[in-house]
Amino acid sequence: MVLANNILLAFAISFVAQVSADCTVIESITCPKVPTAPSLNGNPEAWPDFEVVDAPLTGSHSFQPYPQGNGNVKIQCVHDDNRIYFRFEVPGRFRFSKEHDKQCAAVSTMFKMGELATLVDMGGCPTAGDCTTAPEGCDPYKVDLGGHWELKTTEMGVTYGGNEGHGNDAVANKDDEYAVGALCRFDDDDDKASNEWEGLWLHTSSTKVERAVAGADDPGSYIFEMSRSLQTPSAETDAQLESGKAIDFGFAFWDPYESEEDGWSAPGHYVTGCSKDWISLRLVNEDGDIVDNELEESSGDEGSARVDEGTNAASDTDSNAIYGFFAFLLLAGL
Repeated sequence: MVLANNILLAFAISFVAQVSADCTVIESITCPKVPTAPSLNGNPEAWPDFEVVDAPLTGSHSFQPYPQGNGNVKIQCVHDDNRIYFRFEVPGRFRFSKEHDKQCAAVSTMFKMGELATLVDMGGCPTAGDCTTAPEGCDPYKVDLGGHWELKTTEMGVTYGGNEGHGNDAVANKDDEYAVGALCRFDDDDDKASNEWEGLWLHTSSTKVERAVAGADDPGSYIFEMSRSLQTPSAETDAQLESGKAIDFGFAFWDPYESEEDGWSAPGHYVTGCSKDWISLRLVNEDGDIVDNELEESSGDEGSARVDEGTNAASDTDSNAIYGFFAFLLLAGL
């Protein structure tokens, strides 16, 4: 058994190293302040001059590249005085079911809240497991899962709003959640909780034919336009965003064709950051300024801080990836 575990560990290290070499990490996304925010109407002309970041998607636990299109998500972000706005475009064949969420695409944004929270395993608290309440000691691993959206109750092209009192969206299933692990996540539930997310989704395929042929020249793309308040009443379950500051960020996508028969699985989602690194979401203010992460702030040599950060992050994030690999095996019953 010990020999088998050692062989598995060696394979995991080799596998993660290969994936890391093949995947280009996007270190940051600039989210400028604008005087006029884009409308959530599905019209790309509302986002004409805003930077488009092409971020690779890889399996959160499998580390495999997302197999559709070029394997990337296109991300645009802006903010105004009160709200932040995202546009995500993910290549993929159209699929939709009014009966089964897992036969529809699903997405989530992720904001790091706890200082120890990892992108892998949505927080990565070692004692989280499959839980009904967050275990004691997991607060430092907390992640804000904003706009975790499953689509079966929705219609394309319709903009859905938020709700008061809790994170659950009973109409559009566009839930405002927090997590300390991939199987340990909850709708925002403290006494100040509400759901501040608005959103609309589309698919660009002209035919909208379910189960379109794999490998078709133009299978189309999913478009998700989403927005939330920068500041919310609950600092307990929501990351508080501020113009002029940066926050660690990630994006997750569940592919409805992960299984032709059943759709997606919970551990089968794809994430940014090469399945290991947060992206610095830089909410630059009207002067183009940003207050960066604590490492840079505490160093007198900004360039040196960046080099050190990258060096230290390499071993930490690869360890997280190996941890995620073993989590995947456990989830798969191996």
